[in-house]
Amino acid sequence: MTGSLYRRNFLALLGDYIGFGLAMTFVGFTTTVPAYIARLTSSKVLVGLFTTVSDGAWLLPQIFFANLLLDKPRKKPYILLGGAIGRPLLFLYAAGLALGLARYPVLALGLLFAVQAIFLGSDAMAAVAWFDLLAKAMPEERRGRLIGVGQVLNGLLAVGAGAVIARLLGESGPPFPQNYAAIFALGGFFLFFSLASLLFVVEPEEPVVEKRPSWRSYFLHLFRTLAEDRLFRRVIVVRLLAGFDLLASGFYILFATNELGLPPSTVGVYAAVQTVGSIVASIAFGALSEKAGSHRVVQAATAMGLAAPLIGLVLFLLGVRGGTVLAVVYAPVFFIVGAVGSAYMLGYVDLVLRLSPAIDRPTYVGLFNTAGGLLVGLPTLGGAILQNTSYGVLFGVVAIAVGISHILSWSLPKTLPRT
Repeated sequence: MTGSLYRRNFLALLGDYIGFGLAMTFVGFTTTVPAYIARLTSSKVLVGLFTTVSDGAWLLPQIFFANLLLDKPRKKPYILLGGAIGRPLLFLYAAGLALGLARYPVLALGLLFAVQAIFLGSDAMAAVAWFDLLAKAMPEERRGRLIGVGQVLNGLLAVGAGAVIARLLGESGPPFPQNYAAIFALGGFFLFFSLASLLFVVEPEEPVVEKRPSWRSYFLHLFRTLAEDRLFRRVIVVRLLAGFDLLASGFYILFATNELGLPPSTVGVYAAVQTVGSIVASIAFGALSEKAGSHRVVQAATAMGLAAPLIGLVLFLLGVRGGTVLAVVYAPVFFIVGAVGSAYMLGYVDLVLRLSPAIDRPTYVGLFNTAGGLLVGLPTLGGAILQNTSYGVLFGVVAIAVGISHILSWSLPKTLPRT
């Protein structure tokens, strides 16, 4: 790859990464959207169900899209197609809110779930193609640099986004639901910025299978891959256990506002804190990956992930409420959530890309992400646990599962440090 082509692809993919990350800051699944849903309904099960629908729509279809893309020499058109289908819907939903949709809570919730399912379902196809494009367009030794720089810059910009969210949701901001209409519109804008950046990526050619296998052959191949590739299987197991943090991820913000008595403007502050966590972890995990390998990133992230539910559990047991000091004490939860999220690309995905044969890369990526679909019911289960027990039980269960994942992470395959 020539220097000019590398720079062009680096900048285009960086713009895509930053744009998508900023969009997800505005329509965050663990911050703004759960807070918005709580304005429409008191059901904690519905808050959890939203995360379930989101994760299921993005994860479960990927294994099917992987087979459809196996014989496609160019993956970029499918990224653009997926984005063109789902991303305009956020603008439409924002317009609906601005025109009074929130006066009909059942309709507003139903449309929100539908928009999210279509957006992430179409993005599932784009995701499988995007990971393959990333592996082709970026040399392996530069891939971590792109991800690390992208996460750091996205994080720095997202601190400003968190301030905007805090202003929109604060007392001096517009009234409900105009404040959330603005948030959804800003999310849609950055999604289109992301898609536009991808137009400038030049996709190199790599060999692909001459003929896409039949569905029967394809699924047999999936089972053989899981049965025979024990290193890949081990990565999946650790990822699934660490993924039990989904039980509580959508409820940390509700615990802050409903149980700890912190003001609604805290949502924006914690969104910024979560972003800072992502920035710091991106730098630290990037350096750790280069010096010690991506398996060390997973080990560090699972150790950090254990701290978030433990902080929530301690505060629940103490029964404290309100005050600036409490807001500061609880802030590390969102710092940790942001940090752990940074490990997905620099840890798990990098491991999978290293383990997968180039010709079978879409299958490995699709299988890895779809395996994560086994966890899609956890947020709804978390809501049910919360509805019938307490935050203490919820945080305790998460702490046990993530603790086990950390122990098992020490059996992950070792990856060579980048040179």
